[in-house]
Amino acid sequence: MLKGVSEMENTCQRFVGGWLLILVVLASGCSSIGNIENEPVSRPPVGEQRYSASHYTKDHPVGETLLLLAFSGGGTRAAALSFGVLEELRDTTYRVGGKEIRLLDEVDRISSVSGGSFTSAYYGLFGNRIFEDFRSVFLYKDVQGDLSSRLLGFFNLVRRIFSTVSRTEVAVNYYDKYIFRGKTFADMRHSKGPFVLINASDLNSRSQFVFIQPQFDFLCSDISQFKVARAVAASSAVPVLFAPILLKRHEDCHFQKPAWLNDAEKRAEEQGDQRLQEVVDSLNFYLNKDAPPYVTLVDGGITDNLGLRTILRNVGLSGNVREVYDRTFREDQPKRLVVIVVDASTTGHTDIGRSRELPSIADTLTAVTDIQMHLYNTETNSLLKRKLIEWAQTLSTPEHPITPYFIDLNITGIQDKKERAYFNGIPTSFSLEKEQADNLIRIARTLLKENSVYQKLLHDLGARAVEQ
Repeated sequence: MLKGVSEMENTCQRFVGGWLLILVVLASGCSSIGNIENEPVSRPPVGEQRYSASHYTKDHPVGETLLLLAFSGGGTRAAALSFGVLEELRDTTYRVGGKEIRLLDEVDRISSVSGGSFTSAYYGLFGNRIFEDFRSVFLYKDVQGDLSSRLLGFFNLVRRIFSTVSRTEVAVNYYDKYIFRGKTFADMRHSKGPFVLINASDLNSRSQFVFIQPQFDFLCSDISQFKVARAVAASSAVPVLFAPILLKRHEDCHFQKPAWLNDAEKRAEEQGDQRLQEVVDSLNFYLNKDAPPYVTLVDGGITDNLGLRTILRNVGLSGNVREVYDRTFREDQPKRLVVIVVDASTTGHTDIGRSRELPSIADTLTAVTDIQMHLYNTETNSLLKRKLIEWAQTLSTPEHPITPYFIDLNITGIQDKKERAYFNGIPTSFSLEKEQADNLIRIARTLLKENSVYQKLLHDLGARAVEQ
């Protein structure tokens, strides 16, 4: 009897699910019109009104340790891992000038994509408040379920068939109301936390798009009034599941091609630097009056799932690390360059090769995505690690030596096989069980504490972790 009831329930679920799928397809088949929220300006903002790293540094001295965090994509799994790292840094202290400070307070920059952008943006806006309510506001919340109910409710589905509002706008409104509370980049600029770089991918320029004023200069727009929720939505807009976020490329704001871009273009040609040439081309795209007028943004993980390429891009455009170093750190010149990468990527398991049965479309797509992402992540990690060592050697002098610390936290650092399998089985979604979120936070703290390079950093600083 129970078996019969169960089969009947499964049949009903498949029937209802099939009709829901049809309605979703019908709704998706209608054209959606993107909202434009970046207003034009007569001139790009200057001075203290600019949300940029150089202006941030003027009000936030770096000190002896330049500490950068990179938060990867990976849904709530990535957000929880990133949060765990913030907690561990909060609970690690050392003495400077007779005063005990937290290692967390040494964080100068956070670069993030997709799921990691929820944590970085929240911390950038609200600071220590993240340790009080981020679990309940985001990590423990069934965000995916809440969005689904707003999208897949019968009346909402019917309404969407005749609507031009995209699914992404539903997500933006949700993030803005329940997570980021209407905050803009002006609020981010006025906060006392680290400088946060939220990264997305532009389908038109085929490159990384960073939510900072220097990028918005090319759009003749001011990022200050732009909603943080919209930037995070762009950073996490997985293609197909979510429609892109659009920005308008305005004109006539007296913005001329910067001298630094002309210099970078010349260097790329003279040195045959293809990487630099691609970055230059992506920025020149926005200055081309014949190019499409709209910037079309999707998940940042497409161009850089680790949030590390921003660092390489900025140094490349500036010419050399010495120029960046001298311009950014006129007064306080750090003795330590620290990069902590929080990589939430997992290895998808499929049945490919277990029999003569040819792989399904789903298994094939999973395998292809995993191969591309892991190879790209490995290449990015290796490149930045090598560059970090090279930069430290270039900047070091006998009187002022600089030590690099590249700390890579990922699944390979989980020693226990069962725990590694557990981590690998947590889905990439915006819905986790409370126990899963708590375990991810614990795993992140353990990965950081047990990392050999991190242990060296603590030893060199004379730092200690506070027992919890």
